[in-house]
Amino acid sequence: MRKKLLLVFCLALCSISGYSQIGFGLRGGFGASNTSQELVSGLTRTIGTSPTYGFMANYDLDLHFSAGFEVNYTKFSESLTYSAAFAPPSRISDKSDSTAVKSTTSINYLQIPFYGRITFGEKKYKAFVSFAPFLGIALSGKWENGGRPEGDGSLIRLDATYTAQFKEGDFKKIDIGGQVGFGGQYQLGKNGVLFAEARLQIGFLDFWNDLTPLQTKGYTSVVNKYLKPGGTSWRAINISVGYYHTFKIPKKTASAAVKKAGKQR
Repeated sequence: MRKKLLLVFCLALCSISGYSQIGFGLRGGFGASNTSQELVSGLTRTIGTSPTYGFMANYDLDLHFSAGFEVNYTKFSESLTYSAAFAPPSRISDKSDSTAVKSTTSINYLQIPFYGRITFGEKKYKAFVSFAPFLGIALSGKWENGGRPEGDGSLIRLDATYTAQFKEGDFKKIDIGGQVGFGGQYQLGKNGVLFAEARLQIGFLDFWNDLTPLQTKGYTSVVNKYLKPGGTSWRAINISVGYYHTFKIPKKTASAAVKKAGKQR
C-alpha cells in the first residue's frame, strides 16, 4: 500500500514539475501611508507618500498558483498638524500659541512579504490576486517636532526632532502585518513576465515602544492635550510595476523518482 501511495505522489510531482518554473526580478512603485490612531478635535492628518522598490523571487507551481518572497525598501510616514489654539500653555517657551505646529513621524523599513498568488486566465494577458504576511525591519526613523517633555514632565512641547534609537521613547525595530494585492501580468516572450499590482497592507503591531517616565507624565498631565504616541499601527497602499525572468525546472528529477517508485513496486 505504501509503495502505491509513493507512486501516486511521484506521478503528481511529475505533473507539477512539468510546468514548474522559478523566476527572479525587480519591482518599483509609489505608496501612501498613515496610522490607525484616531484624531481629536483641533488635529489634522497629512498622509505620507514615498517610493518603494525591491527584489522578488517567484515560484510557479502550476498555471494558476505561485508563491514567493520579496525584499523591499519602503518608507512609512504621517504628519499631524496641531491648530494654533490647540493646547495652551505655549508649546515653545515664552511664546504664545499663534501658529500651527506640524509633527511628522517617518520610519524606513526593509520589508519582506511571503506571498501566494492566484492567477486567472490562460493566454498572455492574465489577472491575479495575492495574499502575503510580511516582516518589517526598521532601518532608520525620525520624529520631527516630536513631543519633548519638560525636565519635571509637567509639560509637553513640540519643538524637537528625534532620531530613532529603537528603544524606550521612540520606535520598535520589528513590524508584522498582512497584505492583499490585485493586478495583471503580460507574458513577454518565452521567459519574461511584466506585471502591475496595487496592494493594501495593514500592520498588526504598535510601532511605538513604551514611553519614558517623563513622556508618560507629560502626556497624561491635565494641562496637555497632545495625542499620546502608542496604540497605533501603519496602514498603507502602493502601486508598483515589475518584471521577472523565469527558468523552467528540469523534469528529470521527478521522472527519476517515478522510475524508482516503479522498481520498488
